[in-house]
Amino acid sequence: MPIKPKIVIFCSSFAPYMSGAEFFIKEITERLQDKYDFVVLTSRFKKQAAREERMRGCLVRRLGFGLPLGLDKFWFMVASPFVALRSEPAIVHGVMESYAGVALIIFRWLARKIPAVLTLQCGDLDHPKKQKKIPRWLWRKIHTAPDYITAISGFLAKRAESMRGSPENVFIIPNGFDLREVPSKKEAVSGRIVCVARLSWEKGIEYLIGALPEIREKFPGARLVLVGDGNEKGKLLDLANKLGLDEAVEFRGFIPHSNAIEEISRGEVFVCPSLAEGLGNVFLEAQACRTPAVGTDVGGIPDIIQNGFNGVLVAPRDSRAIAQAVVKIFSDRVFARKIVENAVVSVRRYAWPDVVGLVDNLYRKILASKSLL
Repeated sequence: MPIKPKIVIFCSSFAPYMSGAEFFIKEITERLQDKYDFVVLTSRFKKQAAREERMRGCLVRRLGFGLPLGLDKFWFMVASPFVALRSEPAIVHGVMESYAGVALIIFRWLARKIPAVLTLQCGDLDHPKKQKKIPRWLWRKIHTAPDYITAISGFLAKRAESMRGSPENVFIIPNGFDLREVPSKKEAVSGRIVCVARLSWEKGIEYLIGALPEIREKFPGARLVLVGDGNEKGKLLDLANKLGLDEAVEFRGFIPHSNAIEEISRGEVFVCPSLAEGLGNVFLEAQACRTPAVGTDVGGIPDIIQNGFNGVLVAPRDSRAIAQAVVKIFSDRVFARKIVENAVVSVRRYAWPDVVGLVDNLYRKILASKSLL
């Protein structure tokens, strides 16, 4: 049996901590394990976490000491390039441009000839609030150190092209969605607005809560179900109470992913008013669940939602626009049905087999150029 090319992946978090970037890695390693030997380097986070674990599709090595407050991410950032070098990889692949991006810079200093790929996932890092904390030279170096860039949206690809001064070796490869996870459409609960998101500033949840009084003027039975947790929860609870909405806003907290999709399926409308977003996989989930989706015209969300065709786009920080979009969906059944039917078709291009195929094509191109295939 021929030796499979070894690919070392940098990602500051991985299983059991799963979000868009982690699912991207999971799908790649599981679906391409017959072609490549994957090693995932990540942070340890908890002392009880195994330092090394064989998972389906990859070997996971957790670096760090189980320090509190996520401090192991900094150790991962410094240590992972040296661990990767000892693994003698054919390709190194950083996923997310924060800690993994810096790790790739260090790796390039250590090994110039091993091809490096960086996948851009973070739309929130473009927000002025985050940019103030990132030195400009470091931000540019993160984008220029890798040989190849993949971006999960056109928005992030344009950022990379701007930083690198050229579109050469910049490719759009979105996160995908497993259509098998979609439950059969349940009968929507009348007036039920669902949002699945971290309760953090970049999700703009306060503007959704702020839209609810106007929505309830037209539809008094409207209720908002928030699925997710985060450091903004107390602030959002206070806002709901201040607006007299304590009985109309339900905070579900964190629930398993399959249950979150069930909640989306039961909604009459899905709304996530993000202020910054790399792509927005949760909109794909809503579209696949046949639930009309409302998002903001920021980051990579317009890659998924074409306004008035397969969803509704509104300006960020605009509670009134959110209210108007929800009221239109509640009141105009023909419009709601049209965007749902279009979304069911458009979401298919994000199926994981197609997305992983694009990653495989890139790996093969890199290895062929180095005569390693």
